[in-house]
Amino acid sequence: MPSTSKAQHGLMGMVLAYKRGKAIDSFPSGVRKRIKRMASDMSEEQLSDYTSTKTSDLPEHSKKRPSRAMRKARAS
Repeated sequence: MPSTSKAQHGLMGMVLAYKRGKAIDSFPSGVRKRIKRMASDMSEEQLSDYTSTKTSDLPEHSKKRPSRAMRKARAS
């Protein structure tokens, strides 16, 4: 599955580096727990698929979905 944004591409790169043995202390403290969780949930092959995406055509961040409360308010 290809990355949908440069931010996702970067995160998947950090997860792949952690999975390959890079020390967790070298990553930003705000994402360490998420990196550990993602590394245990995803295979190295899946992570490689995300990181092999060319970033030149990707947006910095993907569009966020509206929150559940906002979707519910719009529906009524």
